[in-house]
Amino acid sequence: MQYMNQYLNNQEKLWLRYYIGDVSGTDPFWSEPKAYLVLNSLLYDSIETEISRTKEGKFLNPAILDDVDRLLDFYDNMFSAFRKCHTENGIITYRVERYADFMPILNGKHTVSFTSTSTGGFLDAYRDRKGITLVKFSIPENVSCIDVAEVLDFYAKPEEKEVLLPPFISLSLTEIPMTENELSITDSDGKSPVNSYNAVCSALNTRERTGNISHDGAGAGRRIYKALNNGLTPKENDIEIYTYWKRNLQAIYKNCCT
Repeated sequence: MQYMNQYLNNQEKLWLRYYIGDVSGTDPFWSEPKAYLVLNSLLYDSIETEISRTKEGKFLNPAILDDVDRLLDFYDNMFSAFRKCHTENGIITYRVERYADFMPILNGKHTVSFTSTSTGGFLDAYRDRKGITLVKFSIPENVSCIDVAEVLDFYAKPEEKEVLLPPFISLSLTEIPMTENELSITDSDGKSPVNSYNAVCSALNTRERTGNISHDGAGAGRRIYKALNNGLTPKENDIEIYTYWKRNLQAIYKNCCT
């Protein structure tokens, strides 16, 4: 057995399924299969991550910011799930990362957002990005991570062999040469990876959130998403309000992590 998993409650499972895109119905929020695009963008500074996703033709769903309390419920339950799930033995996982998203990881030496990795190698499904970095994660024993197939009663994407890492895990990063096979992995423009890294994860202890955030920045965020989705430039005032709000969101969860 590779993982030590306590039983996830129904709310934790609900939000984990939502994050991985196991959704249904027509509600603008609950039917969004790629909500993770927004949920992860909120953990990056500035709006460069949001811009890069829309340049790839991806849709940022404004409905995700309709209810800030619901949004915080998502993050609370995801961090709660990570407190229950750890490796029992060391494992190796893989990720095709956006180069632009990898730079904050490299500079900060920690995961920035929820990070989907795979025990099945570098997946073709995640080569729909402009500019890529290959990352091989070494996850030692007793490190927080979720083997999605193991903790859910039904896993919609078993072929992805997904192991999810939480934000803010410290990483020891080493650049490594690429093999011929790795050089043949291409991004959405047919270009080889910019670089490749080994990332050794450290244990992360989290506790329940005590801080809170205002609802002010959510409206600015929705206006920014609508502008970017339509190929327009967001207003500077909205960018200022939204990025300040995002920093407060990030801070309350960083303060829960040691």
